[in-house]
Amino acid sequence: MRKYGVLWDPLQDPIAIEMDCLKMGGRWKCKDGNWAGNGMEFHFTHFIELLFPWITWHKWLTLFVENYLTHRSMMVFGPASSGKTFNAAVCALADYYPLPSQTTIIVCSTSKERLEDRIFGELKRLHKDALSRTGWLPGHLIEGRQRIVTNAYVDTESGRDFKSGIIGVPVKKGNDYVGLSEFAGIKNKRVRLFGDELSLLPKVFVDSLANLDKNPDLKVVGLANPKETTDAAGILGEPCADLGFWDGGIDQTGGTKVWKTRRLEGCSLQYVGSDSPNLDGKLGIPLITQDAIDRDIAFFGRDSWQFTMMNEGRMPRGQGARRVITRQECVQHHAMDAPIWLNSQQTHLAFLDAAYGGVGGDRCILSFLDFGQESVPFNPSEIPASALVDQPLPPDKKRQIMALVDSVLVPVSSKLNEAPTDQIVKFCMAECEKRGIPPENFGFDAGMRTALVQKFDALWSTRVQSLDFGGPSSKDRKVSYDIDVFCKDYYSKFVTELWFSFRLVVIANQFRGLTEDVMMEFAQREWGMVGANKIEVEPKKIMKARMGFSPDRADALAGAIEIARRKGFVIRKLGENRKEQATDEKWKGDLREKSRAFWRSGQLVEA
Repeated sequence: MRKYGVLWDPLQDPIAIEMDCLKMGGRWKCKDGNWAGNGMEFHFTHFIELLFPWITWHKWLTLFVENYLTHRSMMVFGPASSGKTFNAAVCALADYYPLPSQTTIIVCSTSKERLEDRIFGELKRLHKDALSRTGWLPGHLIEGRQRIVTNAYVDTESGRDFKSGIIGVPVKKGNDYVGLSEFAGIKNKRVRLFGDELSLLPKVFVDSLANLDKNPDLKVVGLANPKETTDAAGILGEPCADLGFWDGGIDQTGGTKVWKTRRLEGCSLQYVGSDSPNLDGKLGIPLITQDAIDRDIAFFGRDSWQFTMMNEGRMPRGQGARRVITRQECVQHHAMDAPIWLNSQQTHLAFLDAAYGGVGGDRCILSFLDFGQESVPFNPSEIPASALVDQPLPPDKKRQIMALVDSVLVPVSSKLNEAPTDQIVKFCMAECEKRGIPPENFGFDAGMRTALVQKFDALWSTRVQSLDFGGPSSKDRKVSYDIDVFCKDYYSKFVTELWFSFRLVVIANQFRGLTEDVMMEFAQREWGMVGANKIEVEPKKIMKARMGFSPDRADALAGAIEIARRKGFVIRKLGENRKEQATDEKWKGDLREKSRAFWRSGQLVEA
C-alpha cells in the first residue's frame, strides 16, 4: 500500500503509520532521493483525528496545534471554558506517543487536587480513551502517583524507570510553593513542560526553564486566565521588545490574537470570549457561549476585571497603576542591564534585612550594592523630570549609577549553641571584610531589634548604620525635583520612602544589575493613600498573604539604596539644558494665602 510517497504494510494500523511519519519529522528523504510525508502539521493533526475521532475541530484548537508545533514556548491566555486545558492535553499525548522512550512531559498545577480536576485528569481520561481504541499505545498509568510511565516493567534493584513518560507535579503544598526543583535538572532527548493555571503558579515555573533548556528538545506551554503582567503567565507571555513588551500597547480589542514573545522563540495565543467559535452554542462541546458571556455581564458589568479576565481572556488594563514599579519600567530604563563603569573607583556597601530562623516566613537577606560613575554617554532626553531629586548637573559631568552586586541568604541555625544575633553579625562581618566594605558602609533595619543593635556595636563597630523601616519618613528631604514636598508630608512611613527611592533611581536610568527575583518583589507590592493623603506601601503581612512570599530581597536593596544616598549617591538627571528654576518662591506663599482665604469665605460662622 503506497501512502505519503512510501510503501506500507497493508495490515499496519493507520494510527501506527501516522506515528512513524511523526518519528521521521513529518517529511523525510527516502533512499531513492524522493521526498515522503506531508509535513508535521498534517500528520500531527491526522494522528489526533485517528486517536480521538469524536473531537470537534474549531479555530482555537487548530491555532493551538499550529503554534505548538512551530514554537518552543507558547503562552495561552483565554477565558474560562475556552478549551485551553483540553487542547494542551490532546497535544501532549500526540507528542508523547510516537517517541515515548525519549520524551518526558511535566504537567503542573497548584495542587494535587487541581491536577486531577484539570490537566492531569484530562490527560488520564484521553489516554484511557485512546487505549480502549487501540490496545497497544505506550504509557502505563499509575493513579496514586499521577504518572503515565513508558517503562512497563519494574527493575528489582532500581525500580520502574520514571524518567520517560508524563509526570504530574503539584507546586503548592500547604502555604509553600515546592515541587519543580526535583525536576528542574531532568535530562531526556525531548522534554515538555505544561503549566496549567499559570497565573496562580509561582515564578519558579519560569525560573526552571534555564535548567530544562539544556535538553536538546524543550517545549514549554503555559495556560492561564490573564491576571498580572508580573506573574508567571505574564512573564512567559510577555511581548517581545519589537512590540514594546506589555507597555507597548498589544491590541486588547476583540478578536483572537497571536504575538511573538521574549522567551524561547515563543508566542502567545489569546482566545477572546467574544470571538468564541461556539457563540451560538451549536458545536455541542463545553466551549464559552454568548449566553454565558451575557450572564457575567449582567452580574459583574462589562467594565469589570472579572469580565475582562474570565470572559474576554484579556490582560486587565491598569493593573500596574498601584504598584511601586512595573517590570516594563525596569526594562525600559535599563535597570536589568549590566553596569559599565567609567573606572574602578566604586563605593562598596551592604545592607541587612534581618530575620531569625525564618520567623513568619521571612528570610534573612544581605544585599551588596556598588555605586560610581558610568562610562556610557548620557542621553538627556531619556529621563522624565519626575525622576529628579536634585537639580541637573552640567552636560560635561558623568552620571552616577548604582548596581546590585549580590543578594545572599544569611544562614541562621537553631542547632548551634550560638545565639541567632551572633550568627548574623559574624556572617555579615565576614562577608563585608571579604568584599572590602567598612562598617560605616554597612546598614541594617534596627526596628524592634535592640539585641541586634547591641551585638553589632559589641562584635563589630559602632559605626554601622541602623535604619528604622517602621519609623517616620524624612523631615528634611524633598520627594523629587518636580515634587516640591518634604517626604514627611508625602509618605506615611520611612519604608514607603525607601521603596519609592528605588523607583526614583530606576526611572532616572541610574540603576543596573537588577535581577528578576528582586525586580518581581518590587513590582508586586501595591500602594495606597492613607490619612492626610499620604502614600503608603501595603503592609508586609498583607502582601505575604496575597502573594505567598515576603519581599525580603527588595527590602534589603531598598535599605542599601538609602545607605548609598547617605554616602554621596544623588538621584538626578544629568545634561538637561533647562533654565534653572527661579529661586524666588514668594508666589507659592501668595497662592497658599489665596487658597486659605477662599476656603474661609465658605465657612459658617456664629451670628
